[in-house]
Amino acid sequence: MSDLYEIDLVEGAQSFTVNLGGVAYRFRITYRDAFLGGWFLDVEKLDGSDAILGIPMLPMNDLFAQHEYKNFGHLYVIVGNGEYRQPTFEDMGTNVRLIWSADEWNTSSGSDSAS
Repeated sequence: MSDLYEIDLVEGAQSFTVNLGGVAYRFRITYRDAFLGGWFLDVEKLDGSDAILGIPMLPMNDLFAQHEYKNFGHLYVIVGNGEYRQPTFEDMGTNVRLIWSADEWNTSSGSDSAS
């Protein structure tokens, strides 16, 4: 079972670097106030070798699932106490959590799916 790492967020759009599983990444989180908009995430390795851009921040899903071949690990958005709803602009930094794991995580049970 892999450790879970919570990535600290602040209010509003943001850009920061974080080391996950021994790899340095740049995260950019932006809000698109439009039909089917919401919070979106860009993630790139700091060495410039790979990136995933324009990921909708949908709760309770592995945001990196369709890019598993890139070996970025697994990233989940948790809203409030596990609410299944799109995070609002006001939620960022107060009611949204980003959880990263090297291994797939079962969000319904809160455990590593390999266990």
